[in-house]
Amino acid sequence: MTISDIDIESPRYDQSTFIGRAKHFFITTNPLNVLATDEQLDKAKDIVTAYRKGKIDELYPNITVDELWNAKNLYDSAFHCQTGEKLFILGRMSFQVPGNMLITGCMMTFYKSTSAVIFWQFANQSFNAIVNYSNR
Repeated sequence: MTISDIDIESPRYDQSTFIGRAKHFFITTNPLNVLATDEQLDKAKDIVTAYRKGKIDELYPNITVDELWNAKNLYDSAFHCQTGEKLFILGRMSFQVPGNMLITGCMMTFYKSTSAVIFWQFANQSFNAIVNYSNR
């Protein structure tokens, strides 16, 4: 398969199967994407933009199929799908799992006082509001 045969506007894996949908979900929500630097995110955006404009062979002549998909996955995890803006790090889908793990752990640990329950419920609702607002 050549670079020009790829349709990055569609998911890489077959969405009519459970395995294909699961792979797509796990790639998009991969918590390791939170650790990507701004330079890596900007390069991923440049690659995806060059591909969409038909200039991928000109600007990135040696890019492989896997490198293109990795750039697309990183782009999808950090940039808004409609506006193209970089999302606030706490609002990215790749931060959903680690953020919710921390908050849920604290909610289960600090439940003995009313003030702690109120605080952690507030933190949970605030985090969910950030994610929903970022991905609107």
